[in-house]
Amino acid sequence: MSLYFVSIIQAFLPLAVFAALIFSLLEPTSRKREQLGSLWVAALLIVAGYLIYGLAASMGIEPRVRTLLRLLSVSALLVSGLLLLMPSAKGANKRPDKSTDTGPTLLVRLGIRYVIAMLALQGAFDVRVLLADQSFTATSVLNTELFLNSAAVVVASALMIFLPIVIAHIGSRLRRLVFMVLCVSILAFAIIWLCEALLGAMQMGLLGVTSARVSVVAKVTNYAQFKSYLLLALLFILSVGFLLSGTKRPQTSTATTKADLTRADCRKYRAARLNALRWLAGSLALIVFSFVSLIYQDLYASRPPTLSAAADAVPDEQGEIHIAIDAVKDGNLHRYAYIAEDGHRVRFFLINRYDEQHVKIGVVYDACMICGDAGYIQKGNDVICVACNVRIFIPSIGKAGGCNPIPLQHREDQGDIVIAASELEHGARYFSEVVAIEVIDPVTKEKLINLEAPYQYDFKGKTFFFGSKESYETFRKAPESYAASLKAQVRPAQGRVTL
Repeated sequence: MSLYFVSIIQAFLPLAVFAALIFSLLEPTSRKREQLGSLWVAALLIVAGYLIYGLAASMGIEPRVRTLLRLLSVSALLVSGLLLLMPSAKGANKRPDKSTDTGPTLLVRLGIRYVIAMLALQGAFDVRVLLADQSFTATSVLNTELFLNSAAVVVASALMIFLPIVIAHIGSRLRRLVFMVLCVSILAFAIIWLCEALLGAMQMGLLGVTSARVSVVAKVTNYAQFKSYLLLALLFILSVGFLLSGTKRPQTSTATTKADLTRADCRKYRAARLNALRWLAGSLALIVFSFVSLIYQDLYASRPPTLSAAADAVPDEQGEIHIAIDAVKDGNLHRYAYIAEDGHRVRFFLINRYDEQHVKIGVVYDACMICGDAGYIQKGNDVICVACNVRIFIPSIGKAGGCNPIPLQHREDQGDIVIAASELEHGARYFSEVVAIEVIDPVTKEKLINLEAPYQYDFKGKTFFFGSKESYETFRKAPESYAASLKAQVRPAQGRVTL
């Protein structure tokens, strides 16, 4: 749910904010008309953006279309700047007079529609890009995932509809501040979107790649991830300005019924103040809710899952690892790690495939032939591949095929799972993580650190390390004479860093 909600917020927040700031410069009566008309324009262009993405993806021209949309959005920003020159935008902090509301001119209305249309089109396209690898539901029947994702879309859409309405209302009293906020927003997003368009042009070969262009694009796009936070911060400043502006107290009258008029005016003042506080509370609630959702996604939900700690698997004198079945039959994933002779950290795990009354232990490497050594995690009753997020059917663990973990040869002996260290040595090829260990040069018998050895040589599936070129060349000439009788003795090097 979080991903769908946040993706919609990130894609359509520019549309909501720019629409709110532009609407706040209009007179009250025309503002309502423009909000309703712009809602229909936005809805139509969102559907168009959704369809355009599907067509562009099928034709393989998605980067080109995205670059074009960025340029169109920049042109919409320029139109937003021109809208600042409309007569209603020149008022300072004066309240608009409904009696003089003649509505925006045709040119202004077309400009507003153009801004809304381009930002809505780009927002719909960006949502499809952000959610391209996500499935709305894993099955074709009603399930919890479908309900959660549907709720996320509905809530996020409602938020993006109500946010411009609320901000436009409170901004109508702070036109000078709205003017400054809109200028900052136009400048920031024009730079970001122009650099994204420049990056797309270089990727497609339409522009040459130069160090200056790459440097500018890299610096801007590095901070582009904070653009949503910038917009929320500007809206928060606008809300604070609304709070500080207060509500003007009523003027007292010198009429004979002064007391009655004063009480009536005070009631009107209190009602106006209460209404203003409600609008303020609504704006702050929407801003804080959006901020919390974004920060939760960035700091927590988007973090890659971490593997549970792996217990050390140390072979006995016979070169075997014994693990008691009673210790691993609880249905949880039990992870272990064995350090191979060349320093590769070989992970494997055991899990009961059924229940404690029907014990059948799956013994597998913490890797698969498709996704590599990203590993697996357990969430509730599911075992999930970290690399592709596929849920593994637990009773199938221990069987080869698909994204299932690679089976590990073992045997059961007197209530133990017994795994040969030689089997784990063969499994080292499935893992890329290497730790620093102490090894022995097979020629000079010199003790080395594997990661610091200047030379190494693979022979019959085993890696040998050498402290000098001379010993390396000597080994290469007759590897059988050194490797046949060598029994490697390695141990983790204290204080070394895992790579």
